[in-house]
Amino acid sequence: MLGLGLFLLFLAAALQPDWFTSYGLKDMARPWLKPSAEHLLGTNSLGYDIYTEIVYGTRDTLFIGVMSSVLTLLLGAAIGALSTRKGLLGGLFNGLINVFVLLPRLITLIVLSAFLGTSQWHLIFLIAAFSWVGTARNVRAQVIHLNSQPFVENCIIQGYSRFHIVLRHILPNLYEVLISRFLLGVNSCIMMESTLSFLGFGDLYHPTWGTMINFAYKRGAFMRQAYPYLLMPGVCIMGLSLSFYFISLYFEARREAIQN
Repeated sequence: MLGLGLFLLFLAAALQPDWFTSYGLKDMARPWLKPSAEHLLGTNSLGYDIYTEIVYGTRDTLFIGVMSSVLTLLLGAAIGALSTRKGLLGGLFNGLINVFVLLPRLITLIVLSAFLGTSQWHLIFLIAAFSWVGTARNVRAQVIHLNSQPFVENCIIQGYSRFHIVLRHILPNLYEVLISRFLLGVNSCIMMESTLSFLGFGDLYHPTWGTMINFAYKRGAFMRQAYPYLLMPGVCIMGLSLSFYFISLYFEARREAIQN
């Protein structure tokens, strides 16, 4: 319930930012104002309200995290399932998993981001392209376990096609694993996006919380003692990550209860 409550709060801020702030993104005041009743977290170097920037940054942060996790889930589930096939195809995808396990993800993403650009969709595809390994390994282990179960052997003996077995018996038993991996994947993708944005590889036209921390650091927030500008985006990243983590704990506990 705590995780769901936090998530709904951030979702409301992403969908209806006007509910949380009376300022617009381009409303300007004096630069570097201290926190007050008019500006809860003060203003930045350009005079924009920091709290308003955080509220409007929720949409882009959540969008990148969720979309990256969706693509990660699809890639991981497909590659993990294909790696269980016998013969050349299974060996090829199993080898692909082993190669990507060894890649230094952050360094690879930094190098590719520098070459490919820093638009939202570039970040989404890059993060997903190097975050699917954990999902693939979990799906592979679960599919191998399911294939050894008596109900799958009975289906084979009765002459059911492989497509029927996968669609009607394998996929429904992967539901809990996929939900858990998706929720944890959102956490990982949000943290990876925030790291890249802080390092200067974020989309400047759609600033996320990580981009805000980068701006605060570069524009002298330390010197101005504008600590809310530095800390509050990080607190929001932590809160959003915790919301998905708490929800994933619920599904993990539910899966263990079903298995027991």
